Amino acid sequence: MPLHLEPLSVDHVPHVMTWVNDREVMQYFANRQTDISEADERAYVEKLVTSPNERAYSIFDDEVYVGQVSLNQIYWPARNARLFVVIRRELQGRGFGTSAVKAIVEKAFGELELRKIWLIVRKDNRHAQAMYLRLGFDFEGVLRDEYAVHGVFYDMVRMARLAPRPLVD
Repeated sequence: MPLHLEPLSVDHVPHVMTWVNDREVMQYFANRQTDISEADERAYVEKLVTSPNERAYSIFDDEVYVGQVSLNQIYWPARNARLFVVIRRELQGRGFGTSAVKAIVEKAFGELELRKIWLIVRKDNRHAQAMYLRLGFDFEGVLRDEYAVHGVFYDMVRMARLAPRPLVD
């Protein structure tokens, strides 16, 4: 079986622990800068999987755990959601991020009938921005000094993609 998304469950917490405390992977996530215990992560996942405004998935390549992708902060009245994706460090650079984002975009605009997917990415993370541009996202603006990590402030770039509009006769 090729790359596939499985709905996140507490059974996946041992997989999540393979990257959640990896400072190299987490350097771009301002709210995840301290070590997280497995018990704390389990509690977070339990809350996440029961939320009506979150859709989180574990990414697998055949049986190999790759990372996570999710639609968060779903605002149902406007049908928009925030995209999150993370790939385990040793599997980065192999196209898994691109494939996972393609799969979640398909779910978002198909099954969930969302209208817009948005994200924020550090302004200095040009590699991620290039990937999102290739996948049809566009820049919406710069959020100046939006995140602080260990006392250093970072500008964030907001990007978004809209669902395809149906053709009108």
